[in-house]
Amino acid sequence: MKAPVTLGYAEIDQDHLNFTELVGRLLAADNQNFPALFAELEQHTIEHFERENQLMAETGYPAMAEHRGEHNRVLGELAQFKKRVDNGRVMFGRAYVAEQLPRWFDLHVATMDSALVEFIKRTRAEA
Repeated sequence: MKAPVTLGYAEIDQDHLNFTELVGRLLAADNQNFPALFAELEQHTIEHFERENQLMAETGYPAMAEHRGEHNRVLGELAQFKKRVDNGRVMFGRAYVAEQLPRWFDLHVATMDSALVEFIKRTRAEA
């Protein structure tokens, strides 16, 4: 995962920093601590996405349905991998955190979140 890109919206930037820090802690965690950290990542992501969803609703973001759909898809993945981790199959969670999640996050920030922040900045500047 690349270092978090600062998009210029403090709340989103902080969520991204917290997310990348949690992923880093998961990558370094031993098998005993991995399940609790994975649960922490899932909870952080739920709250992070709720904040973004609220911002989209408040600003009338035109691509809200697609963005929320992507959030829901990732939350579904996290829930599936959490079940595996909770059942002792930590290796599945490790693979997801090491490979799939960072690729998704980098693309999501560079495309969907950057477009959202630009829309918010433009909307608030016009108000």
